[in-house]
Amino acid sequence: MGQKKEKTGEYLFKQKFGRPIEEFVTFQNAVDTVSDTTKKEYRFKLSKFFVWLDEDPDQAIAKRKMQLKADDESSDHYERKVKTYKKLLEKTQTGRTVAGEIGRIQGFFTNNSSRFSLDLGKMVYNKARKVEKYSPDNLVCREIYSFCDSARDRLIFALAYQNGLAPVDIAGIKCAKLPTEPFKYYAGSRAKTGEIWHGITTPEIAQEFLAYKKIRGEPTNGEPLFKSREGFLDAAGISQVLTTLIKKAGYGDVTGFKPTALRDGLEDALVDAGLPNKVKEAMMGHAGGIEHQYGGQKKMEQRFVEAMKKLYPFISLTNAANMGGGLGVSVGLSDLNPELQTLISKLIEEKVREALQKNLQLP
Repeated sequence: MGQKKEKTGEYLFKQKFGRPIEEFVTFQNAVDTVSDTTKKEYRFKLSKFFVWLDEDPDQAIAKRKMQLKADDESSDHYERKVKTYKKLLEKTQTGRTVAGEIGRIQGFFTNNSSRFSLDLGKMVYNKARKVEKYSPDNLVCREIYSFCDSARDRLIFALAYQNGLAPVDIAGIKCAKLPTEPFKYYAGSRAKTGEIWHGITTPEIAQEFLAYKKIRGEPTNGEPLFKSREGFLDAAGISQVLTTLIKKAGYGDVTGFKPTALRDGLEDALVDAGLPNKVKEAMMGHAGGIEHQYGGQKKMEQRFVEAMKKLYPFISLTNAANMGGGLGVSVGLSDLNPELQTLISKLIEEKVREALQKNLQLP
């Protein structure tokens, strides 16, 4: 029994580097905001990786920083190493398991600093079986949204659908990270892959966040955003909120309609809105390093804000701005607060102006 334990990556890591992985500062940085269960996954998977890499976590981050600063042919050193490691894992593990391993490695670099995120592109993994999916359209999502009976649940649903966040990513949002104004940029790293996701607050997200803060009380900066009477909501708690809403709206029996299906709904809307593929992939958290293509962080943030303004009419959760493809007549504005009415009216005017400039025939 003890002999089997000695063969684990954690044991080999301690033997090689002289102390457990959790005692390294960069590992602590990587798991600072994740759940205890996720910490165990990081510890188990990263221990194996660093033993194979023949570097401890602190050495890897120091080397990554130095290579990016040099900006020479060595800057993609860790991308090449991870891709080699992926091929090694694929010899004995399924695609889904390998994706989890690579995700934790990416998460380690990203959680130490977004600058250190690995540009792995859209990695392809072998799939054991094809899973039937369901992608809800905007009408379905608006219907489910109407069944939310609290600002907290409306905010959770809006984040899942309009920003394409998985339950585990929503659970990881800290109070100070989410902006309180519409069309503001914020970001995080996907727990599943470690890639950066790029979020933009919609009018619904901003409005419900402000409403939720009044009920929740002013949170401290380090606290998770969402909680219930029993405590802070983890990924399972967020998933349960969304599952309950889906069932309440009458879609519980729809095959493949899980909380993560809301991401598929957003991806369809991104296609319908005609956004560039690179922007679409980055907003879904599928691609890293996109800030380098737009001349730095600030220009990239502006690009995403512009993209969300173009996308918003396709994913609005209120009657007022839903245009069924981008053009149409606003209704139900009187149900919203004056600031939101003004904002949505301006968006509609912009869409109509764009259509006229392109000589489109308005309905």
